[in-house]
Amino acid sequence: ILAAFSNAIGANSLLDITGAHIDGCLYHGKVGLDFVERLVEGGGRVQVPTTLNVGSFDLIHPGMVKIPAAEEAPARRLMQAHLELGCQATFTCAPYQTRFRPKFGQQIAWGESN
Repeated sequence: ILAAFSNAIGANSLLDITGAHIDGCLYHGKVGLDFVERLVEGGGRVQVPTTLNVGSFDLIHPGMVKIPAAEEAPARRLMQAHLELGCQATFTCAPYQTRFRPKFGQQIAWGESN
């Protein structure tokens, strides 16, 4: 995916990164889950420490956020599938406040909501 995108935009090279943050754990429908499931089924694994943005609900306090009952199981599966890829269960929109905070000069690939 990255190589094809790089070619499409005419990038000459890619940078090595020391960490990533994924903003993809909120369940917005089947297509997002299908994408991550395909990565899991293909044996995909993250290659650098990778944190996760918030999910559709709080796994520790599941009753605090109300989601439609029909979305609960796929939302949980989406979060679990990211963990199966080797992502860290941070579930935060502030990854810079975790132990995965980058050091000055490190290249990171973070997509997040802050």
